[in-house]
Amino acid sequence: MHLYLDAQPLLGARSGVSNYIRNLYEHLLPLELDIELFFNRIAKNIPLEALNLTSKHSHRFINSRYPYKIIRRLMHPNFLYDYPFDLFKQADSIFHGTNFTHNPVKSRKHVVTIHDLAYMIYPETTSEKIYKHHTKWVPYSAEKAAKIIAVSEHTKKDIIRLLHVPEDKIQVIPLAADQIYRPLDAEQVKAVKTKLQLPEEYILFVGTLEPRKNLMGLLKAFQHMIREFSCDHKLVIVGSKGWKYSPLFDFIQDNKLQSQVIFTGFIEDEDLVAIYNGATFFVMPSIYEGFGIPIVEAMNCGVPVIGSNVSSIPEVVGEYGVLLRPNDYELWAQEMYSLINDSSKRAAYQSLSIERASHFSWEKTALETKLLYDKILTM
Repeated sequence: MHLYLDAQPLLGARSGVSNYIRNLYEHLLPLELDIELFFNRIAKNIPLEALNLTSKHSHRFINSRYPYKIIRRLMHPNFLYDYPFDLFKQADSIFHGTNFTHNPVKSRKHVVTIHDLAYMIYPETTSEKIYKHHTKWVPYSAEKAAKIIAVSEHTKKDIIRLLHVPEDKIQVIPLAADQIYRPLDAEQVKAVKTKLQLPEEYILFVGTLEPRKNLMGLLKAFQHMIREFSCDHKLVIVGSKGWKYSPLFDFIQDNKLQSQVIFTGFIEDEDLVAIYNGATFFVMPSIYEGFGIPIVEAMNCGVPVIGSNVSSIPEVVGEYGVLLRPNDYELWAQEMYSLINDSSKRAAYQSLSIERASHFSWEKTALETKLLYDKILTM
């Protein structure tokens, strides 16, 4: 089988999608596929060593007579199939669009992964650029693909309801956490805390600073907790600035929380695993998630999880963590304080996290994806 894997997101900032592509690629390799990373734009001098891949890889770029942006914008048949190489001429070729959409190719032997439909359900939490792109291309890709991968049952239901896709066209294949996320010994954790000047005890959030993550709700809950219960715990927020993040910093300044809330920015995996391990517990207050890889990362490290009881989060957390209404900040404050002060409760959830994490692995994700490729080739 020859697989063209859309790897375009690997050229941008680290994200959940790039994490998905990197791990899927690495774990498909042992399954006897001929894999070619596919970058859907004309590009030169791409530093492929910067893709953070551990395995040897091949790649190719579009080299059409027409600029790629024009191809995508016009969506005209004379442009759509004007690729000058042998893509899809092999009977056993599959194209996998890994990031919501696929390239406009003539063959129907392709699959697309749709991670969520936040742009349709909560358009106010989506940037205008992403909203316009997804509105045009996600329905098109869903219609043309032979099969669709949804990363959760909740996302599958959204695809059926909003894109009117037949249920049998969609397969749910959950994601996982990188193997680097695991319990560490105390000395390793202490070394990273010292290097990054992190407090001894803290609540942890990991994710992009954007409206969908409901960080304003988390800040309100945290403020209520430290004032209502005279709690001196800190809140550590790890992640890159996305968009509409300024109100978060305004809230912190207006409420004099600068000494209690710590923003680290983006952190590499090698240090992030220690930050997870050092947390009292992890929080995921999002109003919508297609899956939520940081939840599994935290659980892999044996860290208790408090999450919202909406979208796919209950599906990932199950009965192995605490689930709360995302905008009930008083309840969040009470539950966070309870978990801080009840060591036996924390210990129980630590064990539950490890147990739940064992249900997810990239080996399993890759195998289920490979079986779907096999099925498409017989269609």
